[in-house]
Amino acid sequence: MIHVFGHLSPDSDSICSAVLAAHWLNARGFDAQGFRPGDASRETRFIFEQAGLALPPLLDKPLKEESVYLVDFCEQEQGPADLVDARLVGLVDHHRMGTLQSRGPLEAWMMPLGSTASVLFELYQIHKVELSQPLAVLMLGALLSDTVGLKSPTTTARDRELVDLLGPIAGLDVERFTAELLVAKTDLAGMGVDALLDKDVKSFEFGGKSLTVAQLELADFSQTEAVEAEMASTLEARVAASGLDVAVLMLTNIRSEQTRLIVAGPAATLLRDAKQGELVFENCLSRKKQMLPWLNQVFTA
Repeated sequence: MIHVFGHLSPDSDSICSAVLAAHWLNARGFDAQGFRPGDASRETRFIFEQAGLALPPLLDKPLKEESVYLVDFCEQEQGPADLVDARLVGLVDHHRMGTLQSRGPLEAWMMPLGSTASVLFELYQIHKVELSQPLAVLMLGALLSDTVGLKSPTTTARDRELVDLLGPIAGLDVERFTAELLVAKTDLAGMGVDALLDKDVKSFEFGGKSLTVAQLELADFSQTEAVEAEMASTLEARVAASGLDVAVLMLTNIRSEQTRLIVAGPAATLLRDAKQGELVFENCLSRKKQMLPWLNQVFTA
């Protein structure tokens, strides 16, 4: 069996795309099962509820010598620790080509679109795989999530076309669905500091510096004001324990499109110096297209 899954700290695109990719592989004659390598967010649960589908099972088994097909990432650091021992047979992604390596040839589908789900729409068309109403809901939800309701700079003209195509298949009022999805995306009620820091975090290496970049998408900065000092101290403790060079937390207001950073670790000074001490970014929603290029520039200068 082929194990299909996305990155650790999975977001909606990652989990939805695992299910979508498994269905696409099965339609092509493979034996595939979608998994999630972590807890599903409230937003992801909302999408699956709207689709009337159960979440995929948790990936909780050793991967050594197992066949795996990855979605929504190609950075070795963002997968399970034993991913290196698995047999990588394919991937579908919309990010840069990262640090992932395979033992042999593999099937790889990568397109510069706003979500992995967008890439999978194209693959469904290429291989003439029928898109059911529930799967169309997953595809639409993942696309709208990753593009922040089509507001992110990662959004392409094709993504906008896909929303128009998917709406009727999903049988949803797209405007209402988007509004409800963004409410679920920014719902942090009852979450402790550790849960907030782990909600959406990815690992990278730039210029010889090891770092994590987490992102909290907010409706208002007041949602995190009371715990920001505790989040900063917790990040410092995590960096000290892990040996990372820096940990970055993006606090992103999806309404004002402003991002503020909390940074910790020995390399944090480089980031503060690069912005003259004020780590605030206007018109910044995207980790992939806006924050990561800036971090890469700072650490490779």
